[in-house]
Amino acid sequence: MHAASRKSRSDQKQATRPRYRPSPIHRYPSGDAYRLGLGRSAPRNAVGDRLARELAVLSLDDDQPSVYVFVRAIARELKIRYYQRTTQKTYLAAIRSLLRWLGRPPHVLNREHVRAYMEYLYDGHRSASDMGVQLAAIRLAWDKMCYRDVTLGLEIPRKKRSRPVIISRNEIVRLLCAARSRRDTLLIGLMYGAGLRVSEVSRLRWRDIDFDRQQMFVEQGKGAADRHVGLPLQYQPLLQKMMQGCQSDEFVFAGESPTRRADRHISPRTVQRAVATASVIAGIQKQVTPHSLRHAFATHSFEDGCDIRRIQKVLGHARLETTTIYVHVAKSQTNFASPLDRLTGVHAPSKNESAQRQIDNQSSVSQPTCQAIATAPTHSVAALALHSRRHPDADANEYARTRRTQIAIEIKTAKRRHYLRGTIAEMPREGFVTIELPAAEEWESTIAKFPKPVRERVQSPEFYQILQRAITSRMLKEASNDTSSHPLRNVKQGTDCRSPID
Repeated sequence: MHAASRKSRSDQKQATRPRYRPSPIHRYPSGDAYRLGLGRSAPRNAVGDRLARELAVLSLDDDQPSVYVFVRAIARELKIRYYQRTTQKTYLAAIRSLLRWLGRPPHVLNREHVRAYMEYLYDGHRSASDMGVQLAAIRLAWDKMCYRDVTLGLEIPRKKRSRPVIISRNEIVRLLCAARSRRDTLLIGLMYGAGLRVSEVSRLRWRDIDFDRQQMFVEQGKGAADRHVGLPLQYQPLLQKMMQGCQSDEFVFAGESPTRRADRHISPRTVQRAVATASVIAGIQKQVTPHSLRHAFATHSFEDGCDIRRIQKVLGHARLETTTIYVHVAKSQTNFASPLDRLTGVHAPSKNESAQRQIDNQSSVSQPTCQAIATAPTHSVAALALHSRRHPDADANEYARTRRTQIAIEIKTAKRRHYLRGTIAEMPREGFVTIELPAAEEWESTIAKFPKPVRERVQSPEFYQILQRAITSRMLKEASNDTSSHPLRNVKQGTDCRSPID
């Protein structure tokens, strides 16, 4: 009785209880059941470390390469990734500098070493740009190629936001007149007239000049980009004359040093020296560099009403913000009357007066009174004398019209006499003397024979000031006396070449 009642009650409970159904099991393609996630804090395999060891150019912890092997592997990888040659040279120099400072194998470098090295560069008064290049080279070699994260947390140093130095139009004229040779005049004129960089004008080839379209082609400029720039009409006849007898693949400004290869272009450093020397001879107090001519091209073009977008395209800027820097330094932004001038009644000169003043300044550039840096010579290191004669290519009519003269420069030292040949002087109009010096490379072999004090003096800008005054005085004196040309003759009064160094 009791057993039957208990059985009936259990049957009632089972009837009221919901029937159990097993949940379906999800499986992986391999047949294994899904595993529950263990959460974010669950331990996982170090996948990143395995990939870094396999993908790195060098596994520093396993290989522990020497400095030579490490630098050679990074140089090879830079070539494979097709970095520019200048970038390869700069980065490898930065890596070698760091390893010399460290004095230990490359695998020992850590974050604290990098921070100490950056502090060392700052204490050495290195610029923000230089420190940024050093940090970029370290980040590329150790972090991106070897997966070490030694520059984690370091940022590229901030650069100073300085406005570019702009040369005035009158200073451009003085700079062109003060150039030592026709080559230097052409270099300065193309950089200012077309907005070329120093690396672009030095690598210019004859095939890149299109006289029909009056354009120059810049092949693979900064940022590995091609572009076209305008060809100044003033230099078109001169370039066509220079192109005669040249191959299309030859450089317009080829290296003329006898120790260089014949197919090598002029060094950008040579262009920088030519601009610096012309700046000193012209008496320009500003710090003039080849890039200053590019700044002047952009600013003067904007002041003349050229559209900022066209200037950006000619300059080859990828961002318009870079070009707008020249808008802020343009004269139109500050060309308004000062309250002091309005108060005192002083007015700015008119356009006609400014143009006349600029013409007067241009005419006086080649005069002996051209402003230059004054020097106080203390003792004579050599004597300078000029030997002149009518140029062999100039007939009687041409000589009477232009007085084209061939000049040899004699440098008399204590032991012997040396001659610097190839200088040509002309007087296209009365009172205006033009001097054409040969390229500096043509005098290198002769100048190398000079004693050290004389060599330093001849290579200084002050020597060209003395030379300019002596040749100009000689040409003006001959024109005033109206003497006819005759064979080689000496200057009656030699000009002493003195040195300001005690």
